Amino acid sequence: MVTSNCPLVVYKLGGSLLDWSGLPGALDWLRRRRPEAAALLVVGGGETANVVRRWDEIFELGEERAHWLALESLALNEQLLQTLWPALRPVRSLSQVVSAANEGVPAIVCASCFVRWGEKTGAPELPHNWRVTTDSIAAWVADVVAADEFVLLKSTELPPETTLQNASEAGLVDGYFSQAVVRVPRVTWVNLRASPLGAGEVTWLESGLSDVS
Repeated sequence: MVTSNCPLVVYKLGGSLLDWSGLPGALDWLRRRRPEAAALLVVGGGETANVVRRWDEIFELGEERAHWLALESLALNEQLLQTLWPALRPVRSLSQVVSAANEGVPAIVCASCFVRWGEKTGAPELPHNWRVTTDSIAAWVADVVAADEFVLLKSTELPPETTLQNASEAGLVDGYFSQAVVRVPRVTWVNLRASPLGAGEVTWLESGLSDVS
């Protein structure tokens, strides 16, 4: 497997943050959070994914078609982040992730491209249904790229003593998340809306994730 020359951190930016006026400042904080590490962003669906959910309900698209449409819809959100953070480089495969990391360039995953690439090249296949949201997709990306840390950037606090099962039942993450994240060595939760920025950061899970589910 191709690896980068520096630590790699995958950040999942929740879709609930895309209509928040504080997002540009939060991205500035993110730039400074771990300057020694390469940053790889995966953006959530938010309202764009909800449009596809409504289409599925109205037109009965079926899980397979809705899955890929939802992934394609993320391109709009990805372009928003590139507008707010022009240095972000779109990446579509592991080799592109490694190149960006080694060049010290922050990157953003083209979700539909990366999932197609991964499933064609032997990565574990994600279920193609609504049980899988961008939380699981981002965890899957973190696994595929062998990230050192996976950071969930959310709009809410993580309740104390929350397990993977608790989080899924409470709707904090999706129903597939515990399976997608099981090989990721470290998971950090950040309530980005906490003040000051960074105050809502907690280490959630570390090696042996299956033991806490």
